[in-house]
Amino acid sequence: MSVNVLGRGKLADLLRDGVHSDTRSAVIVVAVEGDQSISSIAQLTDAQIDEIFEQPMQRVIGALQEAHSMNCERIVVVVPTTGMSGGACYAPQAALAESARILVKSAARQWGVSGITVNAVAVEPHWFAIDPSISGPVAIAPRSLSGDVSPVGIVNWLCSATSGDVTGQTIVCDGGLWM
Repeated sequence: MSVNVLGRGKLADLLRDGVHSDTRSAVIVVAVEGDQSISSIAQLTDAQIDEIFEQPMQRVIGALQEAHSMNCERIVVVVPTTGMSGGACYAPQAALAESARILVKSAARQWGVSGITVNAVAVEPHWFAIDPSISGPVAIAPRSLSGDVSPVGIVNWLCSATSGDVTGQTIVCDGGLWM
């Protein structure tokens, strides 16, 4: 069965090509724009907040609603680990990623009674054009896998019937970068 991947960019294309499922599934790649770093939270304008945070968050909500209306049994939201650790110059992007993770928990609680699972996968910042040295690890971790970790396998599993007992969770898929 095909998986509806909502989002754009290299990561969305990778997931579109590599993820398949035995259930009706949707994968939402949150539109975190890492190429729009800021110098100071205090100097964010309303227009920047709207562009970097509010509009993408509205798209996440719309994508979740679309997946629900398509009767998806498995919904996976993909975010950068930056939301979990923060990052200098990336406050709006971190807030967007973390807001999406909280929304995953709320949707999982609300839709779980209908047999729908909703989970998040947090991936390396580079997938979102975020400089890992600025938003990087909060712990010393093996860097041998950095840049080579593919989220396809874990997203495949979360979209499968065998993952039905897992919901409302964030699975970090970054080769040990963020701990």
